[in-house]
Amino acid sequence: MDVVHALSGPRNVSTALMYSFAQRPGWSVVDEPFYAAYLARTGADHPGRADVLASQPKDPAEVWVQLAGCPEPVYLKNMAHHMDGVDLNPAAGWKHILWIRSPRKVIASFAKVVPDVQLRDVALREQLEALNQLQSLGSQYVVVDSDQLLRDPERGFRAVCAALDLEFRSEQLSWPAGPKPYDGVWAPHWYAQVHQSTGFGLASPEPPRMAEHLEALAEEVAPLYARLANQSHPID
Repeated sequence: MDVVHALSGPRNVSTALMYSFAQRPGWSVVDEPFYAAYLARTGADHPGRADVLASQPKDPAEVWVQLAGCPEPVYLKNMAHHMDGVDLNPAAGWKHILWIRSPRKVIASFAKVVPDVQLRDVALREQLEALNQLQSLGSQYVVVDSDQLLRDPERGFRAVCAALDLEFRSEQLSWPAGPKPYDGVWAPHWYAQVHQSTGFGLASPEPPRMAEHLEALAEEVAPLYARLANQSHPID
């Protein structure tokens, strides 16, 4: 079954990764199908909230029905925190990638759009919960640190594709600049930088010291990141 399901942390080159998989011949992509359900469930005040709620089903059960009708092969980009409390059993037979990234980088980047970053925004707790579900279901998965991928994208994608029993395709190392027809309606708020790209750039450096509440959050989630990093797939 050629359904590749990304459970990504936020601000984790996740949109670039979606653009990458969209370049695979014959593949389609789906952008954050559970976003409206997440906003409706949590009341999170994200930019463009009303537009997101109007663009997608707010009931996770309806989202699963839609996804079951997607033509394959397909790459599904999901934010892990959007899946908090959502049973992954319908996705048991898919291939899964858990994209992780240094939490200080995630928090610093997220704070540029939503200054009051919360624990749920970092999504590491939710990624660990999802990983536990996938392990219980016996699903095929790989954990990948996106910074490691950015050191050598071709080598990284060869390793990721091998782990998921996919053929490596060099086409996914670049894409055209600009907005994409499969972008979610939230793209104007979050995708400005990736719209300027045509391929993977270098990993960003660790940010300078952040505001105290952000540094405290980074310290709180560091053990969660370490647990995931210990299971990451070697791609160097």
